[in-house]
Amino acid sequence: MKRLLVACSVILAAGGTACSKAPETPVAPLKKVEAPATGLPTAAAPSRAGEAPVPAGMPQDPVHAGAKTGMAGAMGMPSMPGHGMVVDPGQLDDGSPALRLTGLGSRAELDKALKDVEGDEAKKLFSAAFRWTFAVDKAQRDVEKARAGFEDLLRAQPKLAPCYRGLAYVALSRGFDIDGAVASYRKALELKPDYAEVHYALAFLFAGSDLSKGRDHLKRALELGMTDEQGLKRVYGVE
Repeated sequence: MKRLLVACSVILAAGGTACSKAPETPVAPLKKVEAPATGLPTAAAPSRAGEAPVPAGMPQDPVHAGAKTGMAGAMGMPSMPGHGMVVDPGQLDDGSPALRLTGLGSRAELDKALKDVEGDEAKKLFSAAFRWTFAVDKAQRDVEKARAGFEDLLRAQPKLAPCYRGLAYVALSRGFDIDGAVASYRKALELKPDYAEVHYALAFLFAGSDLSKGRDHLKRALELGMTDEQGLKRVYGVE
């Protein structure tokens, strides 16, 4: 139960939206997505041949359902800042829209990703798409422009793993599409196996469905130098 409540807190902090009514009937738990992403999925796809499609949107396993109904917040549990969010408003860069300086969805992550982007114009487009995705001021985020920018870049540079990282978070921002996010994150790891932010993101997403797999991704993220800013070590019992 303690692990479940901590996981709820983590999911809520990363941007889960509250709803006023819990689902009346149980929904099948999240299943794996094996096919690599070629962009944002427009509909749910089967996770393996012969299986039924996974429902779009936030899954209704206990962890994610609890976050959606605001259970963690209602119980007064602590929360950590989500991707792109800051506790100290002074920790912002001078870009437009502004990013936090370090951590997930930060200026530091942007600068690292830009090393993989070829060409000045492509770098400008990636920077804009990244800022539209992770801007500290959520009112300045524009996930549709971000999606278009990342997909335009992939047409020219199809092995650009940071674009799949961006598309994955766009998918989460558009209705908490976990299937689309996992598919894009897996494509990013195919292209860049040591992508620390992606391993950490997958550990977050698997917290409500596959603790064994999520723990492996978390351990790899920590090995690659990621800071556990969303408290996943408590969820997985990792020291």
